[in-house]
Amino acid sequence: MDTGQSNDERNLERWGYRQELRRSLGNFSNFAVTFSVVSITTGLFANYGNGLREAGPAFIWTWPLVGAGQLLLAIVFARLAREIPLSGYAYHWARHLAGDKWAWWAGWMMILQFLTGMPGVCYALATYLSPYLGLPPTNSNVVALTIAGLTVIALINHFGIRFASWSNNVTVLAEIGGSGLVGIILLVVALKRHTNSAAFLISHPGHASGLPYLGAFAFSSLMSAWTITGFEQSANLAEETHQPERRVPGIILFSEILGVGLGFLVLLGFTLAIPSLSSVQSEPTPLLFVMSRYFPPVVTHAEMVLVFVAMFGSALANITTLTRMVYSMARDGQLPASGWLARISQRRVPANAIWTVTFLASLFVLWARFEVIITGIATLAGYATYAIIVGATLRRRSAGEGRSPVRSDSRLRVRRSPLSICAFVWLLILLAMLSVPRSAWTNTVATLVAVAVGGLCYAWLRARGNQGQGTRRPGPLSTTS
Repeated sequence: MDTGQSNDERNLERWGYRQELRRSLGNFSNFAVTFSVVSITTGLFANYGNGLREAGPAFIWTWPLVGAGQLLLAIVFARLAREIPLSGYAYHWARHLAGDKWAWWAGWMMILQFLTGMPGVCYALATYLSPYLGLPPTNSNVVALTIAGLTVIALINHFGIRFASWSNNVTVLAEIGGSGLVGIILLVVALKRHTNSAAFLISHPGHASGLPYLGAFAFSSLMSAWTITGFEQSANLAEETHQPERRVPGIILFSEILGVGLGFLVLLGFTLAIPSLSSVQSEPTPLLFVMSRYFPPVVTHAEMVLVFVAMFGSALANITTLTRMVYSMARDGQLPASGWLARISQRRVPANAIWTVTFLASLFVLWARFEVIITGIATLAGYATYAIIVGATLRRRSAGEGRSPVRSDSRLRVRRSPLSICAFVWLLILLAMLSVPRSAWTNTVATLVAVAVGGLCYAWLRARGNQGQGTRRPGPLSTTS
């Protein structure tokens, strides 16, 4: 055992936990998993058509708008990752900042986010993959392929983090070299041919100006809001990464900045290259339609292979991060059947958690059945998680509670700051944009139902006296809220 690993394990002991997961990830492997969760390819191919139909070409400006707000979050999260290097980051960050109740809800909403976001990625993959398999792109075929994809990524994760991280190392290269390269080529070609003018990028044909259009523009931000998330997932692999206090903060910031910059170039390229707006808006796979107008079939097929690989890698990373959150909460007794969910297999992965979330995600797909509903619920839950975490940083200072973290040799230096306040205001605005428009009401109601289920689960756990009682080695911190 090398000295670095021994130091990592000793640091984890100071937080009150044993080293159970396999600590084998370096900088690139951790970045690969994180950037695969962000997955600009998946976000663009899944929701580009919805945004274009909702608000016209002007909807692409939601991307830099959301990206700027997300940078505020990335900075706050990078600081937290340096202070609290534990898997299940949302749960632990909220716990040490504001107490057990905040922690439980942060963890629950993040589980909901990935339990719905993970099948959203698989659904997008199935939508584009079904014609290549010779299957009509009917809803039943797409749902069946989605569930098959969930099963495959569960199997890969079951065989260990090394196999999963190796797969993500490959897929992140497909992510950057696939959609990124094609988007930039299309941008150059469109500018050279003057396919569309700059005014095209601020047009919204078929939509009236004023407040009615603002609602459509707000809801069209779903693509950006769903995609530019997950950059903090590096923190969820802290217990499987060497020297996480040093490495994870930089990966969080780099993943967010790279995702926003590269993604916007791709968006500009595909949008300026649109040959016919009405034709693209009516296509079920609009980006594939645009590529087919500029590249020969062999190039388009090769690009789609890279797209499939990138989407698959995103789904693989999603289940990795989801199961680490389930494992982290379960080892503290914060979920039903915690002892069973926290069990580690011989391959040192939370195998029971892997198959449980796969089953639940499959049930969700059978109910939702449509991409916009699946990704909408995931996005609302994700930003609710962010709001709880950032709100916890504000509450800790304003309440004057001064709670100490588990480690006796360290004090949290995360305090209320203008940055945290701006990040919290940004989250409130974004949640309103995603939940208030009439077209978003189905997602809003479904999310509220999931919150109600969480409330019942939380009440049941408290009635059984499970709150704050770990199944492994819970930290000595005992808080009440």
